[in-house]
Amino acid sequence: MNYNIEFQIASIIFISTLLIVFFSKKRWSSPANFIFRIVMILTFCTLALDIASVITITKYVSGDNSIENLNNILSKLYLIVMVAYIISVDIYVIANTLYPKISQRHLTWKYIEGFACIIGFIISTIVILNTPLLYGGNGKFIYSYGVPSDVVYYASTVSIILVLSVMFTNIGKVPVKRFFPIITFCVIQGIIALIQMHNRELLIVGLGSAVTCLVMYFSLENPDNNMIEELNNANKRSRDLILNILPLSIANKIEYNSEPVFEEYDNVSILYASVMNFSKLASEIGDLKIARLINSLFNEIDLVSCNYKISKIKTASNSYIAVSGLPSKIENNCEEIIRFALDVFRILKSFNEKNKVNIQLRIGINNGRVVAGIFGKKKFIYDLWGDAVDVASYLEKFGTPNKICVSEKVHSLLGTKYDYEIREPLEIHGLGRIKVFEIK
Repeated sequence: MNYNIEFQIASIIFISTLLIVFFSKKRWSSPANFIFRIVMILTFCTLALDIASVITITKYVSGDNSIENLNNILSKLYLIVMVAYIISVDIYVIANTLYPKISQRHLTWKYIEGFACIIGFIISTIVILNTPLLYGGNGKFIYSYGVPSDVVYYASTVSIILVLSVMFTNIGKVPVKRFFPIITFCVIQGIIALIQMHNRELLIVGLGSAVTCLVMYFSLENPDNNMIEELNNANKRSRDLILNILPLSIANKIEYNSEPVFEEYDNVSILYASVMNFSKLASEIGDLKIARLINSLFNEIDLVSCNYKISKIKTASNSYIAVSGLPSKIENNCEEIIRFALDVFRILKSFNEKNKVNIQLRIGINNGRVVAGIFGKKKFIYDLWGDAVDVASYLEKFGTPNKICVSEKVHSLLGTKYDYEIREPLEIHGLGRIKVFEIK
């Protein structure tokens, strides 16, 4: 081998492999992916023509005049296809910076940019065809030069300026990964063009094109990756939704087990909180407004609940139910839920001042044994039941506005940590009379 085509041979093997990999499976239909197909084919053609032109240059310079016309055709065809490759990358960049809801003005500019690229290709082709190629070097370092070759260098320079301007004007509008092939093209083509202009015998332009294609390939937005990402996002949304309904440990159980989940807990503190005079408020300010207000209030309570070792069970119309002590056992869960209840009233006071309303809450708290589980198959709900739950509900109804009403069990667990007011005993059907205390 008496000519310098080592880089071309390595590159054509490389781009051939990439072509086989790319076309071996169906790809996502998009303007950028369609143009990438053209970029790869043009890259393969430039490398093949480069090899053929170098071979014919060698024979022509060695004195075989019969191959002069063939060499001239192959060499100029190589330069024309090289310009076509550069222009196709420009159009790829333009197509790759399209984004959803692009304005008509910006879309028009995209068409203008693409049209300018085509005009540039036509002008370059005319110049290459109508100016002579010159030859230099000897042995394996024979090369062509002259105006046709310079056209390719100038086309690369203009292309880099265009590509960078397109990139900078679209930052923040398209995904960052779309800029990877753009930056790669600018860096590689810029460096190689400079090296080639000063070391013409190296013939490494094709290698730069092949490397640029590889980076483009790995940055393509294909349906497989998109579907996986969308599936992961959907699973995350479903998971977050379940965790808004169920405690984490229960969610983990039903995720891997379709059997009903019911468990009994011995020491659980239950809080019932309800908005007073709900019907009256609704008639005064309207059903929609009161619904939004209560939802906003409960949202603020939700945020504060994260500071405590409690689990929200549900909201039912104007009621908010939470527990401490399940599904994980918590020592001093009774004190934990009292502290939370006191914080709820702090939130309520601030909420009323901010919204210029006078919403009042009653809170009832009890401690005891409960059974918790998931009810229903379709619109399921995590709920709890038992005498301790019923007592907490009765305590809320029996309570005083903006006060915490607690059972005798809660009073005994808290001891002297709080001041209490003894209320009249509460008669509960099936449970008899129970002592009631109110925290001052």
